[in-house]
Amino acid sequence: MKRMTKQRTAILHCLQQSQRPLSLEEILDLAAKEIEHLNLSTVFRTMQTFIEEGKVHSVKMPGEKSYYELAQGEHRHYFSCDSCKKIYFINKCPRGLADLVPPGFKVLGHSITLNGLCLECTTMG
Repeated sequence: MKRMTKQRTAILHCLQQSQRPLSLEEILDLAAKEIEHLNLSTVFRTMQTFIEEGKVHSVKMPGEKSYYELAQGEHRHYFSCDSCKKIYFINKCPRGLADLVPPGFKVLGHSITLNGLCLECTTMG
């Protein structure tokens, strides 16, 4: 486990305060309010360290960059805004997905991403 520097503490604090997964750029913007001279490569390296330590996990969106959130233990589903590119948690997991697979197949897991416009982008347009 690496030492918790001021930079790492500020970055972790951003993720703890967020209500959704954040991109590296969003983390940089938020953490830079607490730590001067923070740069994107430091944020990237810190995220890789947090992933290795099990504190954070990466959310990979189809055709998009990675986003980061605190490791929660349970699997989650997401909504991706086509306009602002922010992603949000979906609070429920759909039931009956095993009924969709062909006979004899066994579902071991799933991931669901819905896309469209978030509330902020819907009200702006």
